[in-house]
Amino acid sequence: MRNSRLIILILCMFLPLTHSVARADHFVYKSATEYDYPPFSVTEGGVADGFSVELLKAVAEEAGISLSFKIDRWSTIKQELEEGKLDVLPLVGYTEERDKYFDFSVPYIVMHGNIFVRKEDTGISSEEDLPGKEIIVMEGDNAQEYAIRIGLGEHLISVDTYEEAFRLLSEGRYDAVLAQGLVGARLIDMLGIRNVEAVTKLDNDGITEITENLSGFEQKFCFAVKEGNHELLSKLNEGLAIVSANGRYSDIYEKWFPYLLNNKPTFEEIAVNVLMITLPILFIILFASLVYVRNKVKKKTIELEKANREILSMEGYLRNQQKLEAIGVLASGVAHEINNPVNGIMNYCQLILEAVDKDSEIAEYARESIHETTRVSKIVKNLLQFSRDEQTRYEKVTIYQMLSQILSLIQAIIQKDQIELTIDIPEDLPEIYCHDQQIQQVLMNLITNARDSVNKKYLSSPGAKKMKLSAESYEHSGGTWVRIMVEDNGTGIDDSVRDRIFDPFFTTKGRHEGMGLGLSISYGIIREHGGDLRFETIEGGGIRFIAELPVKTDGKGIEKAQME
Repeated sequence: MRNSRLIILILCMFLPLTHSVARADHFVYKSATEYDYPPFSVTEGGVADGFSVELLKAVAEEAGISLSFKIDRWSTIKQELEEGKLDVLPLVGYTEERDKYFDFSVPYIVMHGNIFVRKEDTGISSEEDLPGKEIIVMEGDNAQEYAIRIGLGEHLISVDTYEEAFRLLSEGRYDAVLAQGLVGARLIDMLGIRNVEAVTKLDNDGITEITENLSGFEQKFCFAVKEGNHELLSKLNEGLAIVSANGRYSDIYEKWFPYLLNNKPTFEEIAVNVLMITLPILFIILFASLVYVRNKVKKKTIELEKANREILSMEGYLRNQQKLEAIGVLASGVAHEINNPVNGIMNYCQLILEAVDKDSEIAEYARESIHETTRVSKIVKNLLQFSRDEQTRYEKVTIYQMLSQILSLIQAIIQKDQIELTIDIPEDLPEIYCHDQQIQQVLMNLITNARDSVNKKYLSSPGAKKMKLSAESYEHSGGTWVRIMVEDNGTGIDDSVRDRIFDPFFTTKGRHEGMGLGLSISYGIIREHGGDLRFETIEGGGIRFIAELPVKTDGKGIEKAQME
């Protein structure tokens, strides 16, 4: 199930993480969870818990928002979210029907629906046997929507909880239960039911039995908010990006799904992971980008109207034309970097097709993936066409204030990790003319990398974990510059990869831990501002990253650097 880790660091490319997170938010958002839906929702002792609940709490903490929880029936809390009595639900499977009245975060895990029957019942061996049978589902669940969609509504029995559903089936009442497979398996175990099991089929080898997944019942679990609550949705997506970056998502996943972890994957599992992890990563990039663009359309309309008035003059026209050309160059570079892994995936799929049985499930995955990569390329082109119309927003920024905002966001995490953080930031640093959200993104990336490096080095060996954030101004080539330094006593960088550290898609992290874009993007942002990003080894171990930016008052130097 490792292919369920659909949260990725590349969201940071599209979401202004630190801008909204840094603001104090004292409003308490109302949330709720249904009665036991293990391991996603666990309400033992009247306390809201479980994978989805704990993940939402972690996301809220990282995003700087407060939540209150209550527990009720699923049909009740779903209706209350639609009516605006609740602000967010932690566990909602995405469907087109629900998309009409909810807005969804990016999916954080994907599961499949199964058929559960009594062991002695041989009348149901696949979903083709379901018509005419009495099927139990939970009221308002994806299973109910799926059953109605395929024409099973006439003999459908709805109950308030899946615990009730499995007890009824075990007692000999009705024919089957439709439920999310993992939830069903956990409830059968928790309730001590011995006469109910999931319907299985023989694998392609003709020997191994595997669970029969319902073809139209795939649950992409997301956080859901009331339609139109774009501000809260943006915060939740930002929080998801942060918990993925700082490792909290992995910790929560391993806590609630320890039985899904497998340290020795087979060749088939590796192939499926390539297809089922890498492609969703690209799709999430596009999905998150399109959501962000949609939420900003109204604001951009106002900005574009203002820009159009400026273009009425020849001087304004030429200035805007230069900006658009510069953005077009950057967009072309991004398109090139995204198309590279897309082409790589397509080539890998071709190799898989040649290596496996042409009628196998993996071969079908490969063929479908080749088709989907073609769609990805078209979507990327359309998205980047829109990005060419984006106007880069530069303004005067006080470095001391920016660094203080970042520190207010990360200091609690640093303290929790017991890292000794030294801060040396003079209050009289000059203002610079820059895109503040982009520079914040760079600094957050450098600080997060330093934290990860320190934690990795001292995970299994004793030692003092140290980080330092400092800044200074200096004169160079007749102008004033600002130098910002992030250093740590962590694992350092091996000499063999020093020349590749800023290359796109190069990473020293382990599998599933990153795509290798953070430092490449950071380097590009600093260079776009006419500055430089470099690193040096610290005596005794560790690394110091140095970002140097020229002090500009009107942005003219930046525009020149962009055009060059």
